[in-house]
Amino acid sequence: MRRRVSAIIAAGTAAVLALGLGGSVASAADHDGSDGGTGQRAECAPGVPVGPHGERFYNPPSPLPDGEHGDLVWARRVDAPDGARACRILYLSTLGDGSPVAVSGIVAWPDRHAPRQGRNVVAWAHGTVGGPRMCAPSAAAKPAVDLVDYFTYDSPYGIDVGVPSLTDFLAAGDVVVATDYQGLGTPGVHQYVVGATESNNVLDSVRAARRIEAARANDKAAVLGWSQGGGAALFVAQNAAAYTPETHLVGVAGLAPAADLGPQFEGLVRPGPTDATSPAHQAALRTNVYRGFLAAYPELKATDVLKPAGLDALAGDGVACIEHFSDVIQNNVANNGQLDTLFKGPLEVPRAWHRRFHENTPGYVTTVAPVLVMQGTADTVINPNSTADYIRRACQFDQPVRYTTYQGATHQTIPFVAAKEYLAWIEARFAGRPATSNC
Repeated sequence: MRRRVSAIIAAGTAAVLALGLGGSVASAADHDGSDGGTGQRAECAPGVPVGPHGERFYNPPSPLPDGEHGDLVWARRVDAPDGARACRILYLSTLGDGSPVAVSGIVAWPDRHAPRQGRNVVAWAHGTVGGPRMCAPSAAAKPAVDLVDYFTYDSPYGIDVGVPSLTDFLAAGDVVVATDYQGLGTPGVHQYVVGATESNNVLDSVRAARRIEAARANDKAAVLGWSQGGGAALFVAQNAAAYTPETHLVGVAGLAPAADLGPQFEGLVRPGPTDATSPAHQAALRTNVYRGFLAAYPELKATDVLKPAGLDALAGDGVACIEHFSDVIQNNVANNGQLDTLFKGPLEVPRAWHRRFHENTPGYVTTVAPVLVMQGTADTVINPNSTADYIRRACQFDQPVRYTTYQGATHQTIPFVAAKEYLAWIEARFAGRPATSNC
């Protein structure tokens, strides 16, 4: 989930991606620093199949190849930070209902001799980029970079691209893997904030990184997630032992996590910070939630939650990345004082929807690893009161939970102002030092 400014439009989207035929991922991936073929410059690592060039990289074989979830389909080398190697990857994963899917992402590792015990793995779970395939972060021309904030004059992109503190993790000797999630890059409707699907995709990205022998990834993993990805990370902390029992999950860190879906959609959370454009952005996010749930749960009906104008917006959610989509809602709906024409009220929404919202709200069961949550007090995207609700739930269990608020930090600044804390916390978890709780 993301903050927005309506005056900024996603003109840079073409620098990241362009729509191909049928709305597929397009030609930004053409500029991947490889030779355009299957030669040595395109090879990710010895023994790893080389994937097709350009947008064809994101179109998996049909039927999908046999294998376990987490197995690599193919990969392709991309530009990496100094002293590292990096690849786009396509790997097998599953939806929350167990259906097999292909998922894309990136992996990077230090290009030097690995320690005897192998390298620890940091899995990045990104924030909201929108619903269409074209919004996949890995499809940027150079995806293996430190996080490039969309809301800066330096960003040529129409979404957030990169991994926070990537070069710090690589300098520490870690392997870093970043999923796009199902439906972003690869075919299918993105099951946005469906906890089981997203956590499966993150955990399988860790497995995929281990399949690259040259990366020398060991069985230890930590997860860092932001917003949508923060919620995904919390579900990883609940689901890891059952889904990938061989992974030694040492901890998960969530930056402004989307972690209170059920109470929010029932109108039970106290209002938080707001600004002139946040209502339109919240409407865009809400539409994205509905689209993701409609894809995941066939019993749900769009007409139970959306008015006619909202149904029109739902179609647009499959066309535009999140900031563009938000701008359209701002211009076409919010500026005319008509946001109330999009959605039905909480009391009109059938219990079937609310049951699914509750099911996709973390914190009602224990995690299998320590949790760190970092939240800005000026966040207009993730309500700090929602994050506090999650903390109260999580603190009922025995695993350590640490919660830090950053005064004046926004949704966009939290990955940067909290970097010192999450870098040290993850390093300590890998080192085996006990985690502390401030519940």
